Amino acid sequence: MDDNMPTKFKSSKAVGAILGAACGDALGWPNERVGKSNTPKQPQGRLHEFKKWTRRSGSHFYPYEEIIEAGEYSDDTQLILCLSRSLLKGEKWFEFYTQIELPFWYLYERGGGGATKRAVDSWLDGIEPWNPNRKQQDVKRYFDAGGNGVAMRALPHALYLSEADFNEVATSIFWDGITTHGHPRALLGALVYGYALWVSLRKDTKLGYGELIEEIITNEAVWASIPADDNHFSEWMSQAQKHLNDYKNIWLSTKDEILKYLEICKLAFSKGALSFDDDALEKLQCYSKQISGAGTVAAVASIYLASRYAADPLNGVIKAAFAIGSDTDTIASMAGGLLGCINSSDWLSSVKSEIQDCSYLEKTALKLSTRQTESMPSFEPVKRTALKNWTDDVVSAPDSSKVKLPDGRIAKVYCGQDQIGRSGKYKVEFRRFVSSEGQTIYINKISKGNSASQQRATETVPPAKQVTLNQAQGAMQTDRLNLGFKLPVASIEKSVWFYKELLGLTIKKQSKDVVVFYQGLVLVPASYGKELQSQGFRSLLYVEVTDIHNRYHWIIERGIQVITPLECWGQSKRCFFRCYDLDGNLIEVFEKQ
Repeated sequence: MDDNMPTKFKSSKAVGAILGAACGDALGWPNERVGKSNTPKQPQGRLHEFKKWTRRSGSHFYPYEEIIEAGEYSDDTQLILCLSRSLLKGEKWFEFYTQIELPFWYLYERGGGGATKRAVDSWLDGIEPWNPNRKQQDVKRYFDAGGNGVAMRALPHALYLSEADFNEVATSIFWDGITTHGHPRALLGALVYGYALWVSLRKDTKLGYGELIEEIITNEAVWASIPADDNHFSEWMSQAQKHLNDYKNIWLSTKDEILKYLEICKLAFSKGALSFDDDALEKLQCYSKQISGAGTVAAVASIYLASRYAADPLNGVIKAAFAIGSDTDTIASMAGGLLGCINSSDWLSSVKSEIQDCSYLEKTALKLSTRQTESMPSFEPVKRTALKNWTDDVVSAPDSSKVKLPDGRIAKVYCGQDQIGRSGKYKVEFRRFVSSEGQTIYINKISKGNSASQQRATETVPPAKQVTLNQAQGAMQTDRLNLGFKLPVASIEKSVWFYKELLGLTIKKQSKDVVVFYQGLVLVPASYGKELQSQGFRSLLYVEVTDIHNRYHWIIERGIQVITPLECWGQSKRCFFRCYDLDGNLIEVFEKQ
């Protein structure tokens, strides 16, 4: 990077890169497991909006569902932050990363890949995943891991070492990469993507059409070599040769694979406006179930999309996030990171406030770009037993109390609503932590044991409060509606006069289409719910709940008849559904606000 480039400009690129990566992650995560054949059609104009969704989590024996709020990120951004904090520790970053950050991440990961979690499981025992003392099949599995888990977290290296020679960047990326993956597809994918980031960060002029692809192809020798650091890598390379036979030849064939993909990109660019993104992504194997998650595929796909949409970055991220059938969250995250390096941060102004931990992400980016290293006191490695004991203790901590995280940070803990497993023999306790710097971490603890009695209590909707008119006029003003009746009327105005003036009910809120009374009655026009009138209803019982996604799931599971499936109410983002109760009465269930 030009040493004379203003610090403000460098910082803006770093902020754009980190926020762009998180933006792509949050947009693409809900689409990660969606098949191409059953994806819902959405209007293009709304694709940039983050959405709230339900994710299936847990194991085969202990499944549960968790609500992912709009704008929340997955393991891609989590690992970017883990690595960023480690790099900011200075020379001992690798030790802090493998002994503190990764072991703690194992507890709060959201959507982490299998290879990464298996490797971290080894670090939890204080053993390198390539250590010959491990089971040989486990070491072989490590060296066979060629996924995009390394490439997705290459960004902090490029930001922290943007002014260094790329050999130094490459060594840092490689060192990080071998902590979780051993195959050249994972490591070379990270190196070529890291080179694209490094080049884009150092460029202070507008990127030409297809220029980045050309530069990467031309400088193949810069990014495609195994970093020469024999003192550090000799033991690792010895194991690599043993488990993959001829590692260096596999490395060379992987390099050729990347160059082939880059030529596909070059050809697409030569067609200009006549080229189609889906065709290019198809040829890059993005939709292949066998190889779509490879580091090489994710790297070149993100480079292609970032180059293609350099002048329209937000739509480039959207394209990646909605490339249904590909690894949407990772490719969108990597494309977003690269587009931030190219375009700085202004293009994210309309969406950044909705990204989880936006302020913390910005602060982290600024620290990386200015290399604000922090002193690192001595620390004890996070081990499996200590992590379990910490989890048991912190789940019992009072709501809103302060706790110390295993990585040494201070955070506030907030208690969520427990979820009882389907069998009633386990429960899931949800805890949200907000660190003093502003990072949000979710930890879900499964507790085994007979929870059938709790399940019955959870499935019972609590009765509505008895409210008097005096309460409605005083303290009632702060209560929140839980239960009531929805009554279609011929004239809203006349009915308000009847219930307010003659019966003494108190109005909570009123519009031309609806009137809500504190006592639980809601007046709606006679035309309300036309599609339901054939069902013979006269009035509706409605309920407001805080965990609408779980309750909808329980109702479906138990065979209760649903009239209107879970969806947003009108143009709002408030969820609701309609169903019958056990006696055939029509119930309308709204998400409590």
